[in-house]
Amino acid sequence: MHLPSAAKFRNAFTSKEAFINTIKTPQQNGEHLMVGNPRWSNRDLEPTPPEERTWTWYNLPLYWGSTAFGTAGWNAAASLIAVGLTWQQAFASCVIGSFISALVVVGMARPGVRYHIGYPVLCRSVMGMYGSTFFIFIRAIVGAIWYGIQTYYGANLISVCLRCIFGYKWNNWANTLPESADVTSKQLLCFFLVWMIEFPLCLVHPKRIHYLFTVKGLVMPFVTFGFFGWCMAHGTGLKTIDTQNAAGQKAAAVTTTGWAIMSGINVVMGTLSPMLVNQPDLARYCKKPRDAGWLQGVSVFVSKVLIFFLGLAATSSMQGAYGKAYWNMWDLNNAILDHNWTPTARFGIFLVAFSYFFSAVGTNLGANSIPFGADMTGLFPQYLTIRRGQILCALLGVALVPWKLIATAQTFITFLGSYNIFMAPLCAIIIVDYCFARKGNIHVPSLYRGSKSNLYWFTSGINFRGVFSWCAGTVMGMPGLVAAYNPKLVPQAGKDMYKLGWILTFVTAGTVYFICIKIRKPRVYPKGFEDVPFTWEYLCNEGRDGFFDGEREVYSPTKSVTEAVDIQVGEKGKSEY
Repeated sequence: MHLPSAAKFRNAFTSKEAFINTIKTPQQNGEHLMVGNPRWSNRDLEPTPPEERTWTWYNLPLYWGSTAFGTAGWNAAASLIAVGLTWQQAFASCVIGSFISALVVVGMARPGVRYHIGYPVLCRSVMGMYGSTFFIFIRAIVGAIWYGIQTYYGANLISVCLRCIFGYKWNNWANTLPESADVTSKQLLCFFLVWMIEFPLCLVHPKRIHYLFTVKGLVMPFVTFGFFGWCMAHGTGLKTIDTQNAAGQKAAAVTTTGWAIMSGINVVMGTLSPMLVNQPDLARYCKKPRDAGWLQGVSVFVSKVLIFFLGLAATSSMQGAYGKAYWNMWDLNNAILDHNWTPTARFGIFLVAFSYFFSAVGTNLGANSIPFGADMTGLFPQYLTIRRGQILCALLGVALVPWKLIATAQTFITFLGSYNIFMAPLCAIIIVDYCFARKGNIHVPSLYRGSKSNLYWFTSGINFRGVFSWCAGTVMGMPGLVAAYNPKLVPQAGKDMYKLGWILTFVTAGTVYFICIKIRKPRVYPKGFEDVPFTWEYLCNEGRDGFFDGEREVYSPTKSVTEAVDIQVGEKGKSEY
């Protein structure tokens, strides 16, 4: 029997080691970090340096405006009518939900724009160095699912564009897939076409992608208002808005206005929940704090209310003309082509469909691809960067078969609402921790140090107060989630809890965490810095960016964060950190 020689074992081991070194991020192969310890950081996880803060005062408002004027905003508004709300109830839900969203957007962006750190790093200050990984993973899953859904939206819109170009040849192309697939051959082909268009854009770093959002934010309002005007002129206008469908009248008779509006708010918040948590990942690239301030909040509120009204009114107007409510943008476009097969109509619908396709691609990058890439960087800093994470997100977006999630209006509504109970508590805890527990003070070097004496180590690397508060908020929504899928298993009270959804879980988690930090206040500054004033955002005022005065002078490209902090603490009096 011939045994492999020692040289062969040595060569195999060397080859494996070489492969591992090849797939490691540049920082793991000798490129020094300015702040982070390589075990907990890489270049994409470190605070954004001044030269990469390229987003200015209009970029985030245009980002939110362009996101609202997209397929998700239009479809969610019309789908409220499709499942039985009256237009008054739906519009009231839009206004209240959009106002709440605007407040949360500004609150979630604050830590990112003040300390120039993304969500995966910020989460360490709230949930602990190890505890944060679970919540990073949750958001990553949401991002991957939504990436697939937005790609599917784009596929349906590209299908409309191809119909406008090729006419009956495209429209009559036979479907070879069974009805149970919930997708046609044409849709599947378009899905992969869109996927291939999006893939190269995943290689663009976030510091440069804001140009896409600027163009998108300027184009989409004009396209949407133009499409709305056409629907008003060629439909019945607002004359039939009170009698849109029998379901709405029936629902109004059996459901109180309050519960109907609460259910609508839950849907509205569901369209934004993933993006609310994403705010630090975008705000970190802003030049000044005001660039992620109240102006983007106003943009969220105004744009969401506008798109909801335009979607409701246009759907109502065309329902009066065609006798059916088309709650998907692409279904409405196809219906218009069915009734108006003229060169002018084909050209106009092509422009609308292509613009909304462009919007879906931009939303996919800013709301799903980039956050997923940041999450993967936070989970595997030694091997993944934001770009590599975005590539992984694109692959998972296909594997999750998104067309199954939005097969019907009711399924779409249930899907949106289900994520509220996971995302809302997380938003509440982050905001309460930043505003009330720490008064806006985050010690940036401690975010990259995983020792037991570290400021954000808490207990065994987990902030159990944060975890407990998140569980308390999530549990409040679980009965309603079960009832949404199987009503027979849950009494009416549980179903009503689901209608409260976002607000119930947000308030519960925030309240529980506030009580926890009052019972036992967390340590805000590391040991040795107790004499530093504990005032609002002291650590980011006067250009500190999360460092104590003079602390950054001890950092150099050849020192890890552990060495630098130890030196600084020694200078403060040799206290144990």
